[in-house]
Amino acid sequence: MFSAGLASAMLPPPSAKQLSPAEFDRSLYEPLLQRGKFQDVLIALQPLVAGGPPDPLLLGLVADCYFGLGRVARGLQVLEAIVAHWPMDLQAWGRLGSHRLQQGDRSGAAAAFEAILTQQPRAVLALSALYIAAPYSWDSPHAAQLRQLVASGTLPQAEKISANNTLGKIAASAGLPDLAFAHFQTSKAATSGDHDPKALPATVADQINSFDPQTLPQIALSGDGPQTLFLVGLPGSGMDLLESLLLPHPDICTLGESPNLIQTRQALQHLICKTTPQSQDWTWCSDTTPKLARAARHAYFNLLPADKIGNAGIAIDKLPQNLFEMGFARMILPEARFVFLMHHPLDLGLTLFASHFHSGHSYSHQLDWIGQMIRTSYAALDDYIPKLDTRLRLQSYRLLIEQPEAQMRAVLAHLDLDWEPACLSPTEGAALITTASLLQPPQENAPSGLGIWRRFETQLMPLVEALGGWDWIHAWEARDAALD
Repeated sequence: MFSAGLASAMLPPPSAKQLSPAEFDRSLYEPLLQRGKFQDVLIALQPLVAGGPPDPLLLGLVADCYFGLGRVARGLQVLEAIVAHWPMDLQAWGRLGSHRLQQGDRSGAAAAFEAILTQQPRAVLALSALYIAAPYSWDSPHAAQLRQLVASGTLPQAEKISANNTLGKIAASAGLPDLAFAHFQTSKAATSGDHDPKALPATVADQINSFDPQTLPQIALSGDGPQTLFLVGLPGSGMDLLESLLLPHPDICTLGESPNLIQTRQALQHLICKTTPQSQDWTWCSDTTPKLARAARHAYFNLLPADKIGNAGIAIDKLPQNLFEMGFARMILPEARFVFLMHHPLDLGLTLFASHFHSGHSYSHQLDWIGQMIRTSYAALDDYIPKLDTRLRLQSYRLLIEQPEAQMRAVLAHLDLDWEPACLSPTEGAALITTASLLQPPQENAPSGLGIWRRFETQLMPLVEALGGWDWIHAWEARDAALD
């Protein structure tokens, strides 16, 4: 099988003429990649690597396969070989920096982003990524470069969004809350995406009226797949942190933010609509037969990437939208467990407003929409608490920070797993953690944490009002304080 050592042997010396990667067509392998067949792609690529001329696009796909298989160190080695022999390949430098950052190697990530800026000092995305890896001050040359680029009014949309978001974070760190929010607002206003404030509350109202676990079809457990742990909550609630603490446990793997559960429900609804055309979104609660439920269960497991799961008995799925899918998961995966992360609503709202998402989460464009989303999330949660019973654990983000060992012991007990001391040393885990936020876990480098909202209380008043005022916030604080 292909190795980084073989990659280095096949590459020309750094001084050799760089070749044009015109022959390799990555699109031929996309269907396999989309199905998580990374091992199959690696096997198909082996003769190309061994027999063809060196090609950075080919080797980049090899690196992607290793990352997909969870072989992060090998993937990094391949990217490092690419930039060593094609130092002008700025895309490869960017990917190397991103993957180093996801692994917690901030100094290595910073070096990769600096390599881009050495060749293109005005590269906005590299300036933004560098701030995540190695934060710089408002008075620094990098920040001045970003301000100059924004003031020019000539940035493409994506770069305008990224530059303003980064300047907002720099201003927040510099104690300039009004300026920070002005940049955040400019970034959000330039970001595409529609949000219907009425849609999700209506869906949750249907959930409350329709989902009753007592009426669900009963299906036998047959050991046909791993037990799924759904980490749910809004982005920035602490799901990434909890995932990183759990992954060192030998019985746990991660699916990342997987759409598998939603795709399975949609497929089931499509089948039901064929026989009952008037079916609505929640009629699966009453119209799913035991046979259909078993088929949906098998379909869900068939979507899981076997290469990622290995021998793990528990697979983490942390797609935020699964908060509203817990009822369906209860039907087809009755053995599943759920953990809802509770983060102070003002800290959470601030993090969401200060985060730059690749796509989706358009509710984060306005503070009042964020407040409504938080309230709607808790409406769904409060309906699910008695219906899911002991399958669902409420986890305080505050306690996870203040009492990590006690909290991790409780989470592992919720999963019927023995204590694992390595769960207190997440940096030793080798799995790749990805999020919806651009190169950044939302709880890092955006203004966030415990009580950070107090510095921005004036700017956050639209969020306070949308949450229902201080009475609702104080009730939330009392609820969080009561957790153990």
